[in-house]
Amino acid sequence: MSEAKVNCDLNNGEERLEKRILVLGSAPHTRQISAYTWDRLPEFLNVADYDVVILNLKPFFDQNFADNINIETFPSWQQFARLVFSQASELIIIGEPTIYTGKNSYIDISMWLPPLLPQLVFDLGKEIRNINPEFSYYFKYVRRWFSHRTSNYNIPNEYIRTHYLNLVHPQAENLEIQCHSLAQTRFQEDIAFRMKFQVLSVDRGNFIDSQKPPAVLRISGDVICLPIPTEISAQEAVDLILQERYKLQFESTPPAWVEAYKLPHELPIEAEIDRCKDAIKQLEKELTAATIRLGEESRFRKLLYEQGEAALEPVVRDVLRELGAQVDEPKQPGKEDGRLIDPKQRRGMLEIKGLTHQLKLREVRQLDQWVRDALIDEDWESKGILIVNAFRNEPLGNRGEPFPPNCIQAAKKSNQCLVTTMQLYNALCALQRGELNLEIFWDTIFSTSGVFSLPGLDVLCTNS
Repeated sequence: MSEAKVNCDLNNGEERLEKRILVLGSAPHTRQISAYTWDRLPEFLNVADYDVVILNLKPFFDQNFADNINIETFPSWQQFARLVFSQASELIIIGEPTIYTGKNSYIDISMWLPPLLPQLVFDLGKEIRNINPEFSYYFKYVRRWFSHRTSNYNIPNEYIRTHYLNLVHPQAENLEIQCHSLAQTRFQEDIAFRMKFQVLSVDRGNFIDSQKPPAVLRISGDVICLPIPTEISAQEAVDLILQERYKLQFESTPPAWVEAYKLPHELPIEAEIDRCKDAIKQLEKELTAATIRLGEESRFRKLLYEQGEAALEPVVRDVLRELGAQVDEPKQPGKEDGRLIDPKQRRGMLEIKGLTHQLKLREVRQLDQWVRDALIDEDWESKGILIVNAFRNEPLGNRGEPFPPNCIQAAKKSNQCLVTTMQLYNALCALQRGELNLEIFWDTIFSTSGVFSLPGLDVLCTNS
């Protein structure tokens, strides 16, 4: 990577300083600066050699990338401390500096900053107000925010604080921070801000007893925290900062009229690009259709965790239809959960429950009452089928017995079949594999008084 010093205007153009700029987290940008991706940091890189460092933290949002990065190549916190407390330095952070990288051993990115940082609240919203004009160009591309700072600060332990201060200045005893807003939420919390730090010679706690104010030993450069943009990539955001803030010249965008001037070798390449675009459009259509089909099929997994009239009950009825039954919607929602007729024209009255505990006796009695009411009021004779997703909030391997003895005994007396939603899920899985005998399945349902059991349906069906 070639490198040049960048001229930056200060003091209304009266003074020009040459700043060395480094970007970590994305590359390439422009040949005028040094830029490296996180997984390709050079061996002898020292961030303190630079005046401006821009950190693109967006790649660390990929957890697999963050876990497997080689943190041994990362700059040390000592280098960042020297950078931050260098005269006129700038450290710009795109993304929240609260990320952990590495797996067995790890680095907390906030360790690169002075150990007195605002606490962040991770929330989201769209309203962005009070944008500092200095960064108005940046917030044209930010339509949502995902965190904001609070008025509270993370207080470091004494060991970290002492080591950091000793590095910055041998007589430093305290650290102070000033935060300035760059953009805010509707409720006036900062989603972007500039920080400056001071190291002091005496503890502020002793100031009351002393007529002498604490001596400021060193003042940091700017540490600027910006949200990740939503309308452009983080890499494009770095380019934007380099252009707008540091006035770097990038290649011009070709004007529209230049399209009329094409070399002969360009034309077949453009035709190839058009063919690729057509193929992509077709693949996108196929992807959309496949995604819809997958959503339709994956809804059956609700059998393993859902509850209620709107979520669990419709899926149970759909599974029973897949298994060959004619299933009617409830005539009176809340009074019964549907009726079915199996392939041999046998009738079943449904009760469907999603529970965080075992089945209760009242559910068995309720279903028995529905069966009796249908027989008396409509001359509709049926078998009660009680389908239960018990302990639904627990992983399947941690769930207890869904049916207590009193429920089993009551089901036997009232000729009810007690079925778990996991058994229905397994039956659907076996059907799709061509391994389920539907005649045996329905014969077992209608011959069971008590707990349904069919070999192969009591162990969760998996992909293996």
